Amino acid sequence: MADRDEVIDRLDAIFTRISRLSRRRMPDDTLTFGQFAVLRMLFNQGPMAMGAIAESLGISLAGATGIIDRLVNQGVVERTRSREDRRVVWVDLSGEGKDRMLRLQRERHQQMKELLNPLGPAEIETLVQLLERVAEGAEEASANS
Repeated sequence: MADRDEVIDRLDAIFTRISRLSRRRMPDDTLTFGQFAVLRMLFNQGPMAMGAIAESLGISLAGATGIIDRLVNQGVVERTRSREDRRVVWVDLSGEGKDRMLRLQRERHQQMKELLNPLGPAEIETLVQLLERVAEGAEEASANS
């Protein structure tokens, strides 16, 4: 078996290649990765405070505001001020944003099917289990830094 540095280099190249191919096939190329991440969070979690969005993305409040501004201009999210605390701004998908995310979700699901097509069911399950462990390790490392 190759030494750990070689394996890391190979994995880095594989992740980069998959990421590049996925971006190239992004169903909606008008969205940046950050914009898509916000839409996906809102789609999965519902309305979120602006501060929670910034924290989830690991960016500044100003950075999150810029992303949200562009999404508001596209008509896919709406901002409202909290009635309890006017300093808090809530963000949610608009009707158009929900429709767009449903379409994007279907297209990404199809892409994932194609990506996993060469693997059998047992291989897919093993891959998922291993990637979950890698993601957990990444979360731990991030929390400790």
